[in-house]
Amino acid sequence: TVSKFHGQRGKTEFGILDRCKELMEAGYNVRQPDKENVSLLHWAAINNHAEVVKYYISKGAVIDQLGGDLNSTPLHWAIRQGHLSMVIQLLRYGADPSVADGEGYRSLHLAILFQHMPIAAYLMAKGQEVDLPDSNGQTPLMLAAQKIIGPEPTNFLMKCNASVSAVDKVDRNSPLHCAVLAGNVDAAHILLEAGASVDAENANVRSPIHTLINPIRNDWITPTVCGAMLCPQPVSLHGPSATVQVLFTVNATALLYYYLRSCRTDPGIVKATEEEKKMNVVLLAEAGCLDPSIFCTSCMMKKPMRASHCFSCDACVAKQDHHSIWINGCIGARNHHFFVLFLLYLCLMGAWMFYGCLVYWSKHCPLHYQEEGVWGAISALVGCSSWVLGVFCLAFFHTSWASILLVIQLYQIAFYGLTNAEMANLVLRQRKLPQSISLRQNPYNLGVVRNLVSFFQLRCCGLFKPAMVDWTQQYPPGRDHMFGQPDIV
Repeated sequence: TVSKFHGQRGKTEFGILDRCKELMEAGYNVRQPDKENVSLLHWAAINNHAEVVKYYISKGAVIDQLGGDLNSTPLHWAIRQGHLSMVIQLLRYGADPSVADGEGYRSLHLAILFQHMPIAAYLMAKGQEVDLPDSNGQTPLMLAAQKIIGPEPTNFLMKCNASVSAVDKVDRNSPLHCAVLAGNVDAAHILLEAGASVDAENANVRSPIHTLINPIRNDWITPTVCGAMLCPQPVSLHGPSATVQVLFTVNATALLYYYLRSCRTDPGIVKATEEEKKMNVVLLAEAGCLDPSIFCTSCMMKKPMRASHCFSCDACVAKQDHHSIWINGCIGARNHHFFVLFLLYLCLMGAWMFYGCLVYWSKHCPLHYQEEGVWGAISALVGCSSWVLGVFCLAFFHTSWASILLVIQLYQIAFYGLTNAEMANLVLRQRKLPQSISLRQNPYNLGVVRNLVSFFQLRCCGLFKPAMVDWTQQYPPGRDHMFGQPDIV
């Protein structure tokens, strides 16, 4: 019997009417549910197979049979999926839209909750009251104000003359109470414009204005709601915990500090007077060393070891890593460690942004991924708060490039002791050699621990002794040195 049902269910889901008829004529009971208490009519309705539904009804299927985890009718399943044509067909066959599912929602409430406005409009046109309460006494307007952040479908229900003074039977909350508790700014604006009372009290003798000033829930209710309700005094709201606030403040302060240090610190620009430049030209020319690997023709000076000419800054920078568009300057010997710490705290700030967005969505944006899929979930996020989604996308963009750059920087520093420019020059030279050499075999690689200690200048109360080198004054002893390469534009 079980295998026969699964075969019938498969034919129903795919809409194979001929096979469904064969199994039914073989004696299968159309009213028999599966082990999940789901009938064949449910599967036909959720997959929008009109002919199969018509056939099952003719064979005696119960139009309002309850089934599934939510104890729903086939009409409820069709509404959740947004199948308007199936809703019309089931109503024609006598489906009762006033039946409540296991969560207490009736057909109109489900249409509003899943934002299927055409179905909601059709149900009301067929006689469903716009203020019909669910099993908890909530009207569709209350559900929209509390569950769906944004102007719709609250605005849609107001155009259908929904009552702003109705109250539920549990807490005696009005739609404005629901909007305030959910922090639904747009819905609160619409309800206030429609004449909702800010003084109506619920079962706890709390008006919407009192609920906003002294919230009983730990929600982040935007002050814009208070402004919309003409709040006469500042709002005292419960925000995140003290630990979260302290950690976020430390992160933000460190991010700003290291960003400014990266921007304002001299990266290690090599300077020389006019007399020194002329003397260097004469000495190098007479020694036969006036070549691009040692002498910078743009700055007209002898380049220190590990220095490169930056054509954006028009200067030679000691131990140059790269020219950063994010700080509009070079990253060199004196600000490289500040830049790496800036990247670290930028990644952490991105994590804070993700955390804030996820907390907001978990509280204010009901997602039904299994029913609506990926695009349905994305649409729900856009409808919930496009601003929060924009913040999430911006944080994702900046965190992505910052984290990739941070990993590359730390890898080169720890395992090679080299800058990005030096790595590029070594790779180019390695391609020209007949035999490959290990990039780790270079005179600046001191080992992972010593590389990090020297780079970040870590002392740890005298436990470490970092190497103190002024790379603006380190010149090659002879004609060639390790990374002597012409500057490439």
